[in-house]
Amino acid sequence: MAKLQRGESECELEKAVRVSVEMSDSSEDEGPEEVAFEESRSAALKSEEEKLQAAKREKELLKEKRRKRQQFFQEQKKKRLLSDTLLEEFDTVPQKQKKLSDDRDEEKDKKQQKLTKSKKKKASRSLQGNCSVMRLKDESADSSMQQSAMDFIQARLYGSGTLRTTNAELLSLEKKRGVKKGAAVQFVNKKWGAEQKAKAEKSNKRFIHRQKLITT
Repeated sequence: MAKLQRGESECELEKAVRVSVEMSDSSEDEGPEEVAFEESRSAALKSEEEKLQAAKREKELLKEKRRKRQQFFQEQKKKRLLSDTLLEEFDTVPQKQKKLSDDRDEEKDKKQQKLTKSKKKKASRSLQGNCSVMRLKDESADSSMQQSAMDFIQARLYGSGTLRTTNAELLSLEKKRGVKKGAAVQFVNKKWGAEQKAKAEKSNKRFIHRQKLITT
């Protein structure tokens, strides 16, 4: 394409040189001396070639600028893509870690559920042979019935309308009302202190010793 344009420009240049030579030949007053056709042709070709070289250089510069601009855009695009991929990787890393932790927790929960189920099965098997199951409602009803029965027995045997007394009071009454009067046996109370217990045991020994002497 450049060669074709160059050939066309050379043809036009030759035509222009011929016209200028003819005009210079026809007008003797306007130009100085007659210039040779070859010199004018070479000068015109040289100037035209310089123009072509300048246009070529300008095209090459434009082409280089376009290439650099395209390269710059591609580099920017690569950098942008790289940053996007890095951001995606940074975003996916915690998600992956979270997913792994969730999977581990889920596996632990499953194992724990299996262990609890197996323990329950073992416990139920052992209970079948040795123990019986009772509801809390039934147990509370039984305990209330037992308590009411105990309260009834206590009221019937030791209530206000019954003529009951303790052994110590009965013995003391017998000693007071009997033929051979004397001090009754003192029964040791667990709530007494060590000194009171010792005194009661001492008085009981004396009472027993006296009874033996009287009988003999």
